[in-house]
Amino acid sequence: MSAAALAAMVAAPLAGAAAQTTIRFATAVPEANTAEVLGMKAMKDYIEFKSGGALKVDLLFGTLGVGERELTEMAQQGAVDMALAADGAVSGFYPKLQVFAIPYLFKSSPVAWEFARSPMAKQMKHEMLEQTGLRTIAWGENGFRNLTNSKHEVKGPDDMKGLKMRVMESPVFMRFMESLGAAATPISFSELVMSLQQGVVDGQENASSNVYENGMADVQKFFSTTEHIYSMTIITMNESFYQALTPGQQQIVMEAGDLYASVADSFKVTSDRGYVERIRDEKGLQVHITTPEEKDAFRKLAQPPVVEYVKEKLGAEFVDAVLAQVAESEKAVYDQ
Repeated sequence: MSAAALAAMVAAPLAGAAAQTTIRFATAVPEANTAEVLGMKAMKDYIEFKSGGALKVDLLFGTLGVGERELTEMAQQGAVDMALAADGAVSGFYPKLQVFAIPYLFKSSPVAWEFARSPMAKQMKHEMLEQTGLRTIAWGENGFRNLTNSKHEVKGPDDMKGLKMRVMESPVFMRFMESLGAAATPISFSELVMSLQQGVVDGQENASSNVYENGMADVQKFFSTTEHIYSMTIITMNESFYQALTPGQQQIVMEAGDLYASVADSFKVTSDRGYVERIRDEKGLQVHITTPEEKDAFRKLAQPPVVEYVKEKLGAEFVDAVLAQVAESEKAVYDQ
């Protein structure tokens, strides 16, 4: 079903409520105890309270039956007003986001947060708005991605050979997985658990909270804390809708975006250990804590071909500028 056809499923504000503007805020993520859901609910409360009821937020959790890429398209077309999706899905509209799929680009979450506040990040958000008509409301942590599968334990890159692995709908994620010798299959988030259950793919990669809360742990046997890619969730708003708001309402929405980032960033980091333990103890998966040496083996094998790929697709000058900004972000975090 096309994004345009889905517009009728997302009702406009009720007639007679002229004094109130409804923001239709959608995600493919189901309602669960995840950073995405908690952050969206925090945004709703903030926007409605700070606007004195002039703004109402309708949260649509996985109810539209479409993937993240199509949801972002719906925001672009105005079928929804605001959408939350993983960076890999949004990169289909603004390809430069693929740079964040470079394996082991960020040493830690604080480095990634520092980068998100950098001039380079601001430049990317502005450029995305100009090219797509989508205003970035927030970049929030989606966590470092880990590997799961149903076949065998994964300690190093050699263990990936021959595995059929689901990846986000992003070419650079396919290149990453193929560099490890795995067969990469792009599947939308909404179809992921079913694909694992039916054996369409052997495994996938996601943050530990997503693995536990969204059902992947129920249909997998092995989990490895590779932390190979830092992933973000990105909240975008249709620019025409944004411009129709009053300046004060625009400010409230942007403040709510900062609130989302704070919720997502802190939740993902502080809950990660607990989720790994629950994946092991409650769900029964065999958990391998990937060592620094094993991570380095993944980095040495996967990083060069991915860097080469993104330089070819996005331009060497841009990629080098991002790498330089990451280095500056590391200095800001560690050299104090």
